[in-house]
Amino acid sequence: MIPNNEPHASLSAEDQRAVDALLEAGLVDQIDTNESAESKRKSAALRLLKKLESYPVEQPDTLLVDSTLARIAREERAIRARMEIHTPSWTKRTQWADFGAVAAVALIAIGVGWPIAQRMRSAALEQNCANNLRTLGASIAAYSGDHRGNLPATASLGGLFESPDTSKMDWNNYDHSGHLLLLERNGYAKHDSIHCPACATRPGCGTFAFRMPVANTPFKLNAMGRTPLAADANPVILRIRMGHKANIPPSTSPCSMNHQQRGQNVLFTDLSIVWLPRPHINGDNIYLPNGVKDSESIPLAPQATLNNDIFLAQ
Repeated sequence: MIPNNEPHASLSAEDQRAVDALLEAGLVDQIDTNESAESKRKSAALRLLKKLESYPVEQPDTLLVDSTLARIAREERAIRARMEIHTPSWTKRTQWADFGAVAAVALIAIGVGWPIAQRMRSAALEQNCANNLRTLGASIAAYSGDHRGNLPATASLGGLFESPDTSKMDWNNYDHSGHLLLLERNGYAKHDSIHCPACATRPGCGTFAFRMPVANTPFKLNAMGRTPLAADANPVILRIRMGHKANIPPSTSPCSMNHQQRGQNVLFTDLSIVWLPRPHINGDNIYLPNGVKDSESIPLAPQATLNNDIFLAQ
């Protein structure tokens, strides 16, 4: 052992070259007849290496070898384990819990999202209904302008001013919507514009409700002032025509079924559109004739109204 405070011995540059030459030659001394200094250095280095080869060395401890190999094997297994993708042992135990959590989130999303989607759809129907009524108003104004201010009316309108025979005329065989269909037949309106979009999915809904004429009053647009002219379908007449199939209970303030009885769009003679949550204009029910208190008391026979009554039918 060389003391720590003493420098380590090292080969000179000439000795290093001699050892390198021996290693290149396979530790075989090549005979040099010139007996050069380099050849002498090679021979000296080779003699020294042979002494090291004969130096007695103890056999390695087998326990140390075995423990070293075992440690190497453990490290190799650890490396392979880190490279593998393991499925957690608790996966199967938590599958049902995960499924329940996902189902709960889905139910909450449906519970919150479904009413919002329904309300958005209802709002879209209400807006489209108002657009159709606005188009209908323009069609009525155009028809009135071409017919000396008269509102569209079929020949059946004349029977309303007479005393009708109730055995021959009632709400089941009288079609007031024919007046609006006259606009379609004469090219003033398209078929879709005289209906609420909600009627497409409801049988028996028919066209928009249209103003019933007032007795002894010209049926003219410019003779009415600002007053309701058309609106969503009349639920009272629908109940009479369809009976229990209409699924409309008797009411003193019936709203149109077009919008789940939340209210109705109303077209005025000045072509404005107003949403009414209740079918009343200045205390007058637009779906019931004057003096009729509820939907069960409506006369079976249609007839002209009195005293400027606002009554919309179809």
